[in-house]
Amino acid sequence: MNQGLETRLRALITLLGDEDEAIRRVARRELMRHDVQSRPLLEEVARSDAEGRVRIEARTLLEESRLNALSREFHDLLHSSEFDLEAACFILARIEYPDLDVPRYVHMLDQLAVEAQMRAGDTRGEKTLVLSLAHFLFTEKGFRGNVESYYDPQNSFINRVLDRHLGIPISLSTLCMFVAKRLQLPLYGVGFPGHFLLQYRYGSEALYIDAFNSGRLLTREDCANILESQGYEFYDSYLAVATPQEILGRMIRNLVLIYHENHQPNRIDALERIFSDFFASRKEEGLS
Repeated sequence: MNQGLETRLRALITLLGDEDEAIRRVARRELMRHDVQSRPLLEEVARSDAEGRVRIEARTLLEESRLNALSREFHDLLHSSEFDLEAACFILARIEYPDLDVPRYVHMLDQLAVEAQMRAGDTRGEKTLVLSLAHFLFTEKGFRGNVESYYDPQNSFINRVLDRHLGIPISLSTLCMFVAKRLQLPLYGVGFPGHFLLQYRYGSEALYIDAFNSGRLLTREDCANILESQGYEFYDSYLAVATPQEILGRMIRNLVLIYHENHQPNRIDALERIFSDFFASRKEEGLS
């Protein structure tokens, strides 16, 4: 950064403490226009003993800059040739965990796949391998549903599911899908009403895995009975495979509900801001 620009940006930062809101607004706009260059200067002020209003404004702008960066990152992902749900889940997690070490958690998924392959040993047959993976994750490794605190936001973030071995149906299912993908096993998500499931098809038959309940195995008839016992009619469409985009949409809607219940409107705003073009594209497709 040239010295002239740095001097100008530092002057704009001091204006963040001005009594006049119009002046502060102009300063904010100009600092955000030079987002990359102003960030290290704002970080310096945010950590300093600068005048209180300046320090608070600097921290607010840094958060805005961070969310802008996540939004751009997701925009690039959304418009890539193939939508990567795993990468999207890590962007989602970074809303709550700004300093998330993504490579570390990708490595944890890689290691789970390596361990699952070792446990399977000389096992042959795709169905047997799928069942072996489910047993490994939900029995040996102890990934399970957080029945004690179902609405804890941590249950929705892939990094915290890996850390705590706790989650909700959709986060546990996606973790299993990510490991299965590394093992080239065809395991897919199903947006079953109120309870996300995993599906494995073999021939004309299908097997369903309830990741929330220790990898419990279900048939189509079991799924129908679950709904009917709750007073709802069952339709085969409820067992349709969900696309990666549909899975992400459901994860975001879950978080919106959780943040609403926890009175965290700022987090809802962050979700809407980062994923706005995603929902706009879904609406255009008639899928929202």
